[in-house]
Amino acid sequence: MKLTVILASSILLSSLFACGSGDKSTAPLGNSSGAAAPAVTPATSSAPPSSPDVRTQKNLLAFGAGAMVVDKTSESASAGGTDAARHLIDEAPFVWQTGEGQIENQSVTLELPARTTLQTIGFDTAQPTYYDHRAAKDVKVDVSDLSASEGFQTILSATLKDGTDNQNIPVERKIAGRFVRLTATNNHGSPKAILVKELRGYGDQEEPKSLENVSGTYAMEFYGEIHLKQEGTAIVGCYKYEQGLVTGGIEGRTLTLNWTQRANTKGFAVINFTDGGKQFLSAWWSGSAKSYDMAWKGEKKSDKVGNCDHLKTLDGENAEQNQLEKDLEEAGRTAVYGINFDFNSDKIKDESKPTVDKIVALLKKNMDWKMRVEGHTDNIGGESFNQTLSEKRGAAVKNHLASAGIDGGRLSSTGFGLSKPVATNETEAGRAQNRRVELVKQ
Repeated sequence: MKLTVILASSILLSSLFACGSGDKSTAPLGNSSGAAAPAVTPATSSAPPSSPDVRTQKNLLAFGAGAMVVDKTSESASAGGTDAARHLIDEAPFVWQTGEGQIENQSVTLELPARTTLQTIGFDTAQPTYYDHRAAKDVKVDVSDLSASEGFQTILSATLKDGTDNQNIPVERKIAGRFVRLTATNNHGSPKAILVKELRGYGDQEEPKSLENVSGTYAMEFYGEIHLKQEGTAIVGCYKYEQGLVTGGIEGRTLTLNWTQRANTKGFAVINFTDGGKQFLSAWWSGSAKSYDMAWKGEKKSDKVGNCDHLKTLDGENAEQNQLEKDLEEAGRTAVYGINFDFNSDKIKDESKPTVDKIVALLKKNMDWKMRVEGHTDNIGGESFNQTLSEKRGAAVKNHLASAGIDGGRLSSTGFGLSKPVATNETEAGRAQNRRVELVKQ
């Protein structure tokens, strides 16, 4: 599963998968999405309004935030699929181009993980000069709460600038829905195709419903089987290629992973599950990359977790605890994902307590260990907000351990806010990696 910065055609997602709001989203440790967002004023005229400041808001239309492409009118047949519809939401430099000569009324439909009320839509349409005015011109955005094919209502109609990024436009109507459809009526004069590099959305989203259990064996394209074990909101897994190991946490239908392979290669991944956990779309990238450069689909073969030769205890009772213990013994620290909190709060959600209880069991087994709990955040909400939040949530984990019988003298906690990112804060996928708790053996 060696990652490169060039998308290979053999590992692109198939077309099958290219696929009244409450502001109460689940917040993993360090998630600063609860920060108050700037007010957005609806458009009141046909002229594009001034762009609102969206730097402190979460992009709800990103693949890393759980959005998925479920329908499209056309996409380019370019080599490697670098102009596929899914690139609308990949937060990478790749673009969506329509099929050859398809320059009128082309659309892409997204499914979101929960009902969402968008307030601002962002468009990137910058393009190489040799593309000759392919950028979308007249566009509209529709929302439906029924399905990907019916019930749509228009929330924004706008005329975009030719080849310009960061065109952020307030919606004309705020309507909650699970499906978002972008339609490009035309372009700026090219007879070749319509092009949009990125589509973004900012607003409020209800709490996504978490999948109960994604444990099992999945067949991935070209790299065989991946075995996943879910314990609470934590995930441990393995795959045969280069003795791959994965650890992470699940929120809603989105799984945030760290992966490691032989020769100390490592990186990150995001997996969005569909069909109740029977299929998934995944995006993988190396630790040095800012956005994902590899993508796979997977299909569940069995509910049985199974094992790998290099992780023969995966289907046992304490897979997560065993992996945490191994990491702490070998490296002295480990990152833990899957500890989720109530919105804008330091209260650990019930669904995440099994993960914290694994830490309790680990400390009871290793009575000579002392542990520091570190809280880390993304950059949304600013430095001061995130510093305070990370300290409170780190303390909440420490207090849970103490209340479960661990001697308080063995425990300490601290928060680092946004100061120690492990991935870019320029994308939702990267921010998800930065929202974490780390355990440090003292």
